[in-house]
Amino acid sequence: MSCCRSQISVQTAAAVCWSLLVLCGMALLRAEETDRKILPAAPAEQAAVGQGWRIVPQGALTLPDHAPDADGKQVLITGLSGIAWLGEDRYASVLDNSNHVLLFRLSLSQVGKPLEVRSLSIVTLAEAHDYEDLVACPTDTALAYEKKPAQARPGDTHRTAFEAVFICDEDTPAIRIFSLADGNLLGTVPLPPLLSSRRDNRGLESLTIDPDHSNLWTANEEALAEDGPLATVGAGTVVRLVRLPVPSPAGVPEKSKTAAQESRNFQAAYKVDPPHRFVRIFGGEPLSGLSALVSLGNGQLLALERSGGPGLPPFANRIFIVDTTEAVDVSKIQSDLHSREECFAPKRLLWADSLGVNLEGFCLGPTLADGNRALIAIADNGGIATPNQLVGLQLVPPPEPYSRTVVGAACAIIAISLLLGRMSSVGTRRLTNP
Repeated sequence: MSCCRSQISVQTAAAVCWSLLVLCGMALLRAEETDRKILPAAPAEQAAVGQGWRIVPQGALTLPDHAPDADGKQVLITGLSGIAWLGEDRYASVLDNSNHVLLFRLSLSQVGKPLEVRSLSIVTLAEAHDYEDLVACPTDTALAYEKKPAQARPGDTHRTAFEAVFICDEDTPAIRIFSLADGNLLGTVPLPPLLSSRRDNRGLESLTIDPDHSNLWTANEEALAEDGPLATVGAGTVVRLVRLPVPSPAGVPEKSKTAAQESRNFQAAYKVDPPHRFVRIFGGEPLSGLSALVSLGNGQLLALERSGGPGLPPFANRIFIVDTTEAVDVSKIQSDLHSREECFAPKRLLWADSLGVNLEGFCLGPTLADGNRALIAIADNGGIATPNQLVGLQLVPPPEPYSRTVVGAACAIIAISLLLGRMSSVGTRRLTNP
């Protein structure tokens, strides 16, 4: 009798345990649903900026020294400053202090290592400026500006449809829209007046576009004259990250612009790190500035900082992830931005290396075999006889967090399976032991 009671007690206890496990699983499911419906998101300052993002270098590839223009004339490739992905294996790079854009095709390995560059050609732009960066212009925007799209030349391997690019320069400063078919100027993007106070050779250096093509982002390389000092040994500089809505062509009535479009104009303060440490070899002052931006969407940016020094190593490159979602809009702050530390957008270092090259720009490329994104950086000859290079990087996103929904469901399934197995075992013993 006592043996039977003991068996029943063990079975009862086991059943209670399985029941509690099921209830825990269901509670986790309900908690997940409650979080989605009721609980507010954690404040940005309480979470690590860009937690989980990583950058993995994949190697470099040297570019040729010349490329032909539309007339077959060989153009010297020098002063590369900015790179844009045009889709598939097609890219464009702009040459500073010129009227040239370099088009080329680039083959990548499955992990994003540059393997081969081919089909190089030069597009001659309608105007020459100190161009610094470029990004592909959405097709519908480009077609809206271009009344008579130029036809691609026979044998042109770069364009499958009419294409254009936004290009920023730091001498005017300005953001212009150019056709890649013939180099014609299609339009310009209005800029905040304060950006005209840029220092010489420290103006608009970067340009990117949100993945949904709603906004452009640009920034000055080092502080505006009104905002604070340039970078020096041991001290960085403060620049403005400027968000601008992708513009409509001339002739579109101003009243058609919605309040939402107007509200997309935004500026965030960004603190650039000081110049890197170096062994001085000759005279001169070091520099450190924001060289390029890549938009990840939802207010997150990758920022390429580049510093130079009169010694070894001559250059250093740093990539940060920046979160502007909770940043203060500093559009109304017209001076002394460097003193407003409470306004600085948070950032986190993802990668740093001197590489011995002068990284001028970078862009997102295609999705790789493992689901990560290619990140292609470009280095010019830097004025010190280093080669023009393409540097391959792999952008690794944060791992998917374990969802309490999944954990709860798994607990419930395991508990039910074990309980059914236990009941089946007990029933079998009863049938075999009358």
